[in-house]
Amino acid sequence: MPTVTKQREESLRILNRLTEQGIPAGVQQRLGAFLVVWGIFETNLERTIWALNGEAVAGVRPSTEKSSISEWISRLGAGNSKFDHAASAVLKAAAGAARDLLEYRHALAHGCLIPFPSGGLFIRKPSWHHEVRRRESSEAHVDENLLDMAIECAWALCHVLFATAKACEDPSGQATLLELRTNITRAASLANELRHLGALVNHEKY
Repeated sequence: MPTVTKQREESLRILNRLTEQGIPAGVQQRLGAFLVVWGIFETNLERTIWALNGEAVAGVRPSTEKSSISEWISRLGAGNSKFDHAASAVLKAAAGAARDLLEYRHALAHGCLIPFPSGGLFIRKPSWHHEVRRRESSEAHVDENLLDMAIECAWALCHVLFATAKACEDPSGQATLLELRTNITRAASLANELRHLGALVNHEKY
């Protein structure tokens, strides 16, 4: 039989502990997948901003060097003067979805885990000690279904970036952006639900 390494033994012990805290294997897998897909989105977002700006970055500092991802998302939503109204609307919707999904991602990556039997809740900047925070608290609920939603949203956003970069090179590529309208409308709805789920579950119509 193969020898189990120390790191594998410790890793499995920790993963089992997470399962006991309401983060079972299926949720662990999807958490990792979401963060990987988000990384693909974030990397391609910067390149897409260069394309929208018509920016040649070889040998110079790009305009994105000192700006935040929130600013990149806003720039995506501003579109390109060469794009028609319909294509610009897709980018605006994508930016809205990305903004909501960014808050969800931040809560996952920087929040404190509150375990539940059927899942978990991550709270970012909870102010439990009555401290004053510069930004409001945010939260991310997790289970397999919610993370499936997050993965779908992030992947839809990636496709918008790929299509946008191509459309900057060839205006006829805007047709591909228009084909993504249905997917990005759905992604925007899902991302908004993920970001505001805590408020939604307390609403009588949810």
